[in-house]
Amino acid sequence: MYDLILPLYSTDSIREKTIGVNRVLAFVADEKGTVRFLGSHRTGSIADSLGSPTTPLDSIQRHTYLASATDEPIYLYDRWSWLLNTTREVFLARRDSLVDSLRRQLPNYEVKVISDLRSAELQTKLLGRGRSMAPISFHQLGLAADLGFFRRGRLVRNAGPYEAIGELTPYYQLIWGGNFVGFVDPPHFQLYKNAAVFLRDFPMLRFEFEPFYENYLRRVRQKIENNREHEVEDTKALLMILNEFRQQMPCACQGDSLNTSLPQLAKVPPLTSEDVLIFGDLRSQRLSFWRGNELLISYRLGIWQ
Repeated sequence: MYDLILPLYSTDSIREKTIGVNRVLAFVADEKGTVRFLGSHRTGSIADSLGSPTTPLDSIQRHTYLASATDEPIYLYDRWSWLLNTTREVFLARRDSLVDSLRRQLPNYEVKVISDLRSAELQTKLLGRGRSMAPISFHQLGLAADLGFFRRGRLVRNAGPYEAIGELTPYYQLIWGGNFVGFVDPPHFQLYKNAAVFLRDFPMLRFEFEPFYENYLRRVRQKIENNREHEVEDTKALLMILNEFRQQMPCACQGDSLNTSLPQLAKVPPLTSEDVLIFGDLRSQRLSFWRGNELLISYRLGIWQ
């Protein structure tokens, strides 16, 4: 399912045409032409009678991937809360303990959480303003926070009190942004050292990082050209693990508008303009996306090397 959905999710121009549709159906035809139903993002649809995933967890995973074609949650965490909720609870407990310790240590300051969950829209704005270097932030996944120190109701901007965050975060197994290389962020702390370490624990979430692969690669190359490679060690580690996940996996290589016929699927009523069909054909080595009877794009399939 991951391999079927990722090309659509990674291509803004195609995904814009699928946001808000009522139903997504995914099928694959094997080398003998046997068609197998992989899932639907809407419960109660006709597709539910065509087969079912092997386990409840498999069902949730498939639903998450399929729903990404049509749904755009404000907070990325909401899409993955079924997987990340326990980890977020751990983070929140450590965050609150850290805040309590800071309040005891610095009684002359009011300590507040000024940034927790962050929307994709805000992250994009911060990226454009140079106030973030990450297309995907741990804030979006509910695993990072920023603190503010206030005196007489005004935010304190000098470094002094923020250094206390760095002194205490190791005791709570948190990572302080003041130690970041290349983009120092003293108010910030997070649960994981970097995205590569995070993806070791949650490989499914590579789905969210893959669309920005070229962005990460471009940033690393620019830093190398400027003799500042040391500033992107975390990004290099992320690229390495994404490459590791890709190895020998299917890829949608070149998109085109090849004259591909809409497959005839037994037990599925005629598609409407509110339906998206994803069809992988192993015989022709094509992956095609349809909205109703309109072919959105067809990809030639290959293998990552």
